[in-house]
Amino acid sequence: MEMLRNYLNGKLHYKRLGRSAAALAGFAGALSMLIGVLAARLSPHGWSRLTVALHVSRAPLIVRLAPVVAGIAVSLGAAAGLLSFYSWCVERPEQERPREQ
Repeated sequence: MEMLRNYLNGKLHYKRLGRSAAALAGFAGALSMLIGVLAARLSPHGWSRLTVALHVSRAPLIVRLAPVVAGIAVSLGAAAGLLSFYSWCVERPEQERPREQ
């Protein structure tokens, strides 16, 4: 297990990967919020809402894409959290090792 950890630390640079994933998750969350606001603003109102509910007409594309973008943002946030947790778990043994002199 130690060899695998050393290999992954050498190749992946887990600290940089965790920060990049957090930045992507933050951007995806902001984009999801913006698309959600636009979808709420552009959703059908009045009689057109009834026609969409009865499947006579279709909802606007942004209204159909908003849940997909929100799901991607949540997934990226979960991945960033897992990478952050992995980074924390790897750092702890490095900090607890006694220094040899």
